[in-house]
Amino acid sequence: MRISVVIPVRNGEKYLTQAIESVLAQTHRDLELLIVDDGSTDSTAAIMRRCASGDSRIRCLSQENRGVAAAANRGLEEARGEWVARLDCDDVFLPGKLERQGALIRKNPDARIVGTLGCFINNTGRVIGLVNADGPFTKEEFEDMAARGEPVFFIHSSTLMHRETMLAIGGYREQFAQAEDVDLWLRTAEKGHLLLKVPEPLIMYRLHGESLTMSRSAEQRLHHRWAAACAGARREGSEEPCLQEFLQGEKNRPWSLRFHSRRSELGERLFQRAALHYACGDCLRLAASLSMAVMLHPRHVIARLYERKMAPLLEGVAAIDLGRFKAMVPGKEARWYAPGK
Repeated sequence: MRISVVIPVRNGEKYLTQAIESVLAQTHRDLELLIVDDGSTDSTAAIMRRCASGDSRIRCLSQENRGVAAAANRGLEEARGEWVARLDCDDVFLPGKLERQGALIRKNPDARIVGTLGCFINNTGRVIGLVNADGPFTKEEFEDMAARGEPVFFIHSSTLMHRETMLAIGGYREQFAQAEDVDLWLRTAEKGHLLLKVPEPLIMYRLHGESLTMSRSAEQRLHHRWAAACAGARREGSEEPCLQEFLQGEKNRPWSLRFHSRRSELGERLFQRAALHYACGDCLRLAASLSMAVMLHPRHVIARLYERKMAPLLEGVAAIDLGRFKAMVPGKEARWYAPGK
Protein backbone atom coordinates (compact mmCIF):
# COMPACT_ATOMS: atom_id res chain seq x y z
CA MET A 1 0.00 0.00 0.00
CA ARG A 2 1.52 3.27 -1.17
CA ILE A 3 0.72 6.15 1.21
CA SER A 4 1.25 9.88 0.76
CA VAL A 5 1.36 11.92 3.97
CA VAL A 6 0.37 15.57 3.47
CA ILE A 7 1.39 18.30 5.94
CA PRO A 8 -0.11 21.71 5.10
CA VAL A 9 1.84 24.33 7.05
CA ARG A 10 1.95 28.07 7.56
CA ASN A 11 4.50 29.48 10.00
CA GLY A 12 4.96 26.15 11.72
CA GLU A 13 8.61 26.39 12.66
CA LYS A 14 8.04 25.54 16.34
CA TYR A 15 6.75 21.97 15.90
CA LEU A 16 7.22 21.08 12.22
CA THR A 17 10.41 19.06 12.70
CA GLN A 18 8.71 16.78 15.22
CA ALA A 19 5.81 16.20 12.82
CA ILE A 20 8.21 15.35 9.97
CA GLU A 21 10.28 13.00 12.13
CA SER A 22 7.15 11.15 13.26
CA VAL A 23 6.27 10.43 9.60
CA LEU A 24 9.74 9.26 8.68
CA ALA A 25 9.74 6.94 11.71
CA GLN A 26 6.67 5.00 10.54
CA THR A 27 6.97 1.22 10.53
CA HIS A 28 5.08 1.36 7.22
CA ARG A 29 7.94 2.29 4.89
CA ASP A 30 6.22 2.60 1.51
CA LEU A 31 5.36 6.27 1.79
CA GLU A 32 6.11 9.76 0.60
CA LEU A 33 5.79 12.98 2.57
CA LEU A 34 4.44 16.10 0.89
CA ILE A 35 4.91 19.32 2.86
CA VAL A 36 2.85 22.19 1.44
CA ASP A 37 4.09 25.60 2.58
CA ASP A 38 1.13 27.97 2.50
CA GLY A 39 3.04 31.25 2.31
CA SER A 40 5.05 31.01 5.52
CA THR A 41 7.06 34.01 6.68
CA ASP A 42 9.14 32.26 9.36
CA SER A 43 11.82 29.56 9.01
CA THR A 44 9.36 26.89 7.86
CA ALA A 45 10.81 26.73 4.32
CA ALA A 46 14.34 26.28 5.66
CA ILE A 47 13.21 23.44 7.94
CA MET A 48 11.47 21.76 5.00
CA ARG A 49 14.59 21.96 2.84
CA ARG A 50 16.87 20.69 5.59
CA CYS A 51 14.69 17.67 6.29
CA ALA A 52 14.20 16.92 2.58
CA SER A 53 17.95 16.92 2.01
CA GLY A 54 18.26 13.92 4.32
CA ASP A 55 15.41 11.75 3.01
CA SER A 56 14.35 11.21 -0.58
CA ARG A 57 10.76 10.45 0.45
CA ILE A 58 10.12 14.14 1.21
CA ARG A 59 8.72 16.50 -1.41
CA CYS A 60 8.43 20.20 -0.67
CA LEU A 61 5.70 22.31 -2.29
CA SER A 62 5.01 26.01 -1.83
CA GLN A 63 2.24 28.44 -2.70
CA GLU A 64 1.01 31.88 -1.80
CA ASN A 65 -1.09 32.04 1.34
CA ARG A 66 -4.48 30.61 0.31
CA GLY A 67 -5.53 28.82 3.48
CA VAL A 68 -5.20 25.34 4.93
CA ALA A 69 -7.96 23.82 2.75
CA ALA A 70 -6.26 24.98 -0.45
CA ALA A 71 -2.93 23.64 0.79
CA ALA A 72 -4.51 20.29 1.67
CA ASN A 73 -6.14 20.09 -1.78
CA ARG A 74 -2.76 20.80 -3.37
CA GLY A 75 -1.39 17.83 -1.47
CA LEU A 76 -4.29 15.61 -2.55
CA GLU A 77 -3.81 16.56 -6.18
CA GLU A 78 -0.04 16.01 -6.25
CA ALA A 79 0.07 12.88 -4.09
CA ARG A 80 1.36 9.74 -5.77
CA GLY A 81 -0.04 7.29 -3.24
CA GLU A 82 -3.32 5.42 -3.39
CA TRP A 83 -4.03 6.58 0.15
CA VAL A 84 -3.41 10.03 1.66
CA ALA A 85 -2.78 10.63 5.35
CA ARG A 86 -3.30 14.11 6.74
CA LEU A 87 -1.07 15.56 9.48
CA ASP A 88 -1.17 19.05 10.99
CA CYS A 89 2.27 20.53 11.56
CA ASP A 90 1.89 20.61 15.36
CA ASP A 91 0.70 17.01 15.78
CA VAL A 92 2.67 13.76 15.93
CA PHE A 93 2.19 10.24 14.56
CA LEU A 94 3.11 7.27 16.72
CA PRO A 95 5.41 4.86 14.80
CA GLY A 96 2.83 2.14 14.08
CA LYS A 97 -0.02 4.43 13.04
CA LEU A 98 -0.01 3.87 9.27
CA GLU A 99 0.71 0.16 9.63
CA ARG A 100 -2.28 -0.32 11.96
CA GLN A 101 -4.54 1.64 9.63
CA GLY A 102 -3.38 -0.40 6.65
CA ALA A 103 -4.23 -3.61 8.51
CA LEU A 104 -7.76 -2.33 9.20
CA ILE A 105 -8.20 -1.41 5.54
CA ARG A 106 -7.16 -4.89 4.44
CA LYS A 107 -9.87 -6.31 6.71
CA ASN A 108 -12.39 -3.74 5.42
CA PRO A 109 -11.52 -3.12 1.73
CA ASP A 110 -14.59 -0.90 1.22
CA ALA A 111 -13.39 1.61 3.83
CA ARG A 112 -12.54 5.02 2.39
CA ILE A 113 -11.57 7.02 5.48
CA VAL A 114 -9.84 5.40 8.45
CA GLY A 115 -8.95 7.38 11.56
CA THR A 116 -7.59 6.52 14.99
CA LEU A 117 -8.03 7.56 18.58
CA GLY A 118 -5.49 9.98 20.00
CA CYS A 119 -4.00 11.60 23.04
CA PHE A 120 -3.77 15.26 23.95
CA ILE A 121 -0.25 16.53 24.51
CA ASN A 122 0.88 19.95 25.69
CA ASN A 123 3.50 22.17 24.11
CA THR A 124 6.32 20.09 25.65
CA GLY A 125 4.88 16.76 24.47
CA ARG A 126 3.49 15.57 27.80
CA VAL A 127 0.43 13.32 27.44
CA ILE A 128 -2.51 14.91 29.29
CA GLY A 129 -5.51 12.82 28.27
CA LEU A 130 -7.40 10.81 25.69
CA VAL A 131 -9.22 12.51 22.81
CA ASN A 132 -11.91 11.25 20.45
CA ALA A 133 -12.74 7.92 22.08
CA ASP A 134 -15.90 7.35 20.01
CA GLY A 135 -16.24 4.86 17.15
CA PRO A 136 -17.20 3.49 14.74
CA PHE A 137 -14.68 0.67 15.04
CA THR A 138 -16.57 -1.87 12.91
CA LYS A 139 -18.69 -1.79 9.78
CA GLU A 140 -21.74 -2.71 11.86
CA GLU A 141 -21.16 0.25 14.20
CA PHE A 142 -20.85 2.61 11.24
CA GLU A 143 -24.06 1.30 9.69
CA ASP A 144 -25.89 1.77 13.00
CA MET A 145 -24.62 5.35 13.25
CA ALA A 146 -25.62 6.07 9.67
CA ALA A 147 -29.11 4.66 10.28
CA ARG A 148 -29.50 7.01 13.25
CA GLY A 149 -28.18 9.94 11.23
CA GLU A 150 -25.12 10.35 13.48
CA PRO A 151 -22.05 11.89 11.81
CA VAL A 152 -18.55 10.47 12.24
CA PHE A 153 -15.96 12.87 13.64
CA PHE A 154 -12.23 12.23 13.38
CA ILE A 155 -9.11 13.85 14.71
CA HIS A 156 -8.11 15.41 11.41
CA SER A 157 -4.46 14.40 11.78
CA SER A 158 -5.52 10.78 12.31
CA THR A 159 -7.24 10.34 8.95
CA LEU A 160 -6.05 8.08 6.15
CA MET A 161 -8.17 8.71 3.06
CA HIS A 162 -8.59 6.97 -0.29
CA ARG A 163 -7.23 9.56 -2.70
CA GLU A 164 -9.39 8.90 -5.78
CA THR A 165 -12.55 8.85 -3.66
CA MET A 166 -11.73 12.19 -2.04
CA LEU A 167 -10.97 13.79 -5.40
CA ALA A 168 -14.19 12.39 -6.91
CA ILE A 169 -16.18 13.93 -4.05
CA GLY A 170 -14.50 17.28 -4.69
CA GLY A 171 -11.86 17.36 -1.99
CA TYR A 172 -11.93 20.03 0.69
CA ARG A 173 -14.31 22.93 0.04
CA GLU A 174 -12.42 26.11 0.82
CA GLN A 175 -15.50 28.12 1.81
CA PHE A 176 -15.87 25.94 4.91
CA ALA A 177 -12.74 27.38 6.52
CA GLN A 178 -12.15 25.82 9.95
CA ALA A 179 -14.67 23.08 9.12
CA GLU A 180 -13.48 21.86 5.74
CA ASP A 181 -12.65 18.48 7.30
CA VAL A 182 -16.12 17.95 8.83
CA ASP A 183 -17.75 18.94 5.52
CA LEU A 184 -15.61 16.38 3.66
CA TRP A 185 -16.45 13.57 6.10
CA LEU A 186 -20.17 14.32 5.89
CA ARG A 187 -20.10 14.24 2.09
CA THR A 188 -18.08 11.02 2.08
CA ALA A 189 -20.56 9.23 4.35
CA GLU A 190 -23.49 10.50 2.26
CA LYS A 191 -22.04 8.73 -0.75
CA GLY A 192 -22.32 5.44 1.12
CA HIS A 193 -18.59 5.05 1.78
CA LEU A 194 -17.42 3.25 4.91
CA LEU A 195 -15.72 5.36 7.63
CA LEU A 196 -13.89 3.56 10.44
CA LYS A 197 -11.43 4.11 13.28
CA VAL A 198 -8.62 2.03 14.73
CA PRO A 199 -9.52 1.69 18.45
CA GLU A 200 -6.07 2.76 19.62
CA PRO A 201 -4.51 6.18 20.39
CA LEU A 202 -2.03 6.49 17.51
CA ILE A 203 -1.90 10.28 17.09
CA MET A 204 -0.65 12.95 19.48
CA TYR A 205 -2.92 16.02 19.24
CA ARG A 206 -1.18 19.11 20.58
CA LEU A 207 -2.98 21.71 22.70
CA HIS A 208 -1.44 25.17 22.57
CA GLY A 209 -2.70 28.72 22.41
CA GLU A 210 -1.56 29.41 18.84
CA SER A 211 -3.48 26.54 17.24
CA LEU A 212 -6.42 27.36 14.98
CA THR A 213 -8.70 25.28 17.19
CA MET A 214 -7.93 27.58 20.12
CA SER A 215 -7.41 30.92 18.41
CA ARG A 216 -10.46 30.69 16.10
CA SER A 217 -12.77 28.47 18.14
CA ALA A 218 -15.94 30.55 17.65
CA GLU A 219 -15.48 30.71 13.87
CA GLN A 220 -14.76 27.00 13.74
CA ARG A 221 -17.94 26.11 15.62
CA LEU A 222 -19.98 28.42 13.41
CA HIS A 223 -18.68 26.71 10.28
CA HIS A 224 -19.29 23.29 11.83
CA ARG A 225 -22.96 24.21 12.25
CA TRP A 226 -23.08 25.53 8.70
CA ALA A 227 -21.59 22.29 7.35
CA ALA A 228 -24.21 20.32 9.32
CA ALA A 229 -26.99 22.56 7.97
CA CYS A 230 -25.76 21.97 4.41
CA ALA A 231 -25.75 18.22 5.04
CA GLY A 232 -29.34 18.45 6.31
CA ALA A 233 -30.39 20.35 3.20
CA ARG A 234 -28.80 17.72 0.95
CA ARG A 235 -30.64 14.93 2.78
CA GLU A 236 -33.93 16.76 2.16
CA GLY A 237 -33.11 17.33 -1.50
CA SER A 238 -32.85 21.10 -0.97
CA GLU A 239 -30.19 23.54 -2.09
CA GLU A 240 -27.40 24.16 0.38
CA PRO A 241 -27.67 27.51 2.17
CA CYS A 242 -24.84 29.95 1.61
CA LEU A 243 -23.19 31.32 4.75
CA GLN A 244 -25.31 34.46 4.80
CA GLU A 245 -28.51 32.45 4.41
CA PHE A 246 -27.43 30.15 7.21
CA LEU A 247 -26.66 33.10 9.51
CA GLN A 248 -30.04 34.64 8.76
CA GLY A 249 -31.70 31.34 9.55
CA GLU A 250 -29.86 31.29 12.88
CA LYS A 251 -31.22 34.73 13.72
CA ASN A 252 -34.77 33.67 12.87
CA ARG A 253 -34.85 30.80 15.35
CA PRO A 254 -36.91 31.25 18.55
CA TRP A 255 -35.00 33.15 21.23
CA SER A 256 -35.17 30.20 23.63
CA LEU A 257 -33.41 27.92 21.15
CA ARG A 258 -30.81 30.57 20.39
CA PHE A 259 -30.19 31.12 24.11
CA HIS A 260 -29.78 27.39 24.77
CA SER A 261 -27.47 27.02 21.79
CA ARG A 262 -25.30 29.99 22.81
CA ARG A 263 -25.10 28.74 26.40
CA SER A 264 -24.08 25.25 25.32
CA GLU A 265 -21.52 26.56 22.85
CA LEU A 266 -20.00 28.90 25.43
CA GLY A 267 -19.76 25.99 27.86
CA GLU A 268 -17.94 23.90 25.26
CA ARG A 269 -15.55 26.74 24.47
CA LEU A 270 -14.81 27.28 28.17
CA PHE A 271 -14.15 23.56 28.59
CA GLN A 272 -11.80 23.75 25.64
CA ARG A 273 -10.07 26.72 27.27
CA ALA A 274 -9.87 24.77 30.54
CA ALA A 275 -8.07 21.98 28.69
CA LEU A 276 -5.52 24.51 27.43
CA HIS A 277 -4.96 25.85 30.96
CA TYR A 278 -4.50 22.27 32.15
CA ALA A 279 -1.95 21.66 29.42
CA CYS A 280 -0.08 24.81 30.49
CA GLY A 281 -0.27 23.98 34.20
CA ASP A 282 -2.28 27.13 35.01
CA CYS A 283 -4.36 25.80 37.91
CA LEU A 284 -6.23 29.02 38.77
CA ARG A 285 -7.47 29.61 35.23
CA LEU A 286 -8.20 25.91 34.87
CA ALA A 287 -10.45 25.97 37.94
CA ALA A 288 -12.25 29.13 36.80
CA SER A 289 -12.86 27.96 33.22
CA LEU A 290 -13.88 24.46 34.27
CA SER A 291 -16.33 25.73 36.91
CA MET A 292 -18.03 28.04 34.44
CA ALA A 293 -18.12 25.31 31.79
CA VAL A 294 -19.84 22.90 34.21
CA MET A 295 -22.46 25.52 35.09
CA LEU A 296 -23.21 26.30 31.45
CA HIS A 297 -23.08 22.82 29.90
CA PRO A 298 -22.77 20.11 32.61
CA ARG A 299 -23.73 17.17 30.39
CA HIS A 300 -21.00 17.92 27.85
CA VAL A 301 -18.29 18.62 30.44
CA ILE A 302 -18.96 15.60 32.65
CA ALA A 303 -19.07 13.26 29.67
CA ARG A 304 -15.80 14.62 28.30
CA LEU A 305 -14.05 14.46 31.67
CA TYR A 306 -15.02 10.82 32.00
CA GLU A 307 -14.03 10.02 28.41
CA ARG A 308 -10.64 11.74 28.57
CA LYS A 309 -9.50 11.21 32.15
CA MET A 310 -11.44 8.42 33.90
CA ALA A 311 -12.05 5.96 31.07
CA PRO A 312 -8.34 5.59 30.15
CA LEU A 313 -7.55 4.76 33.79
CA LEU A 314 -10.42 2.30 34.13
CA GLU A 315 -9.78 0.65 30.78
CA GLY A 316 -6.00 0.54 31.10
CA VAL A 317 -4.93 2.72 28.15
CA ALA A 318 -1.19 2.21 27.92
CA ALA A 319 1.17 5.03 28.78
CA ILE A 320 3.01 6.42 25.75
CA ASP A 321 6.66 7.40 25.83
CA LEU A 322 7.26 10.57 23.82
CA GLY A 323 10.87 10.98 24.88
CA ARG A 324 12.20 10.45 21.39
CA PHE A 325 9.93 13.09 19.82
CA LYS A 326 12.34 15.96 20.35
CA ALA A 327 13.06 18.89 18.08
CA MET A 328 16.28 18.49 16.13
CA VAL A 329 19.08 20.97 16.66
CA PRO A 330 20.31 22.28 13.28
CA GLY A 331 23.51 20.48 12.37
CA LYS A 332 23.06 17.87 15.12
CA GLU A 333 20.19 15.77 13.84
CA ALA A 334 20.25 12.39 15.60
CA ARG A 335 17.81 10.31 13.56
CA TRP A 336 16.12 7.34 15.19
CA TYR A 337 14.71 6.11 11.89
CA ALA A 338 16.24 4.69 8.71
CA PRO A 339 16.31 7.33 5.96
CA GLY A 340 14.43 6.41 2.81
CA LYS A 341 16.26 5.52 -0.37
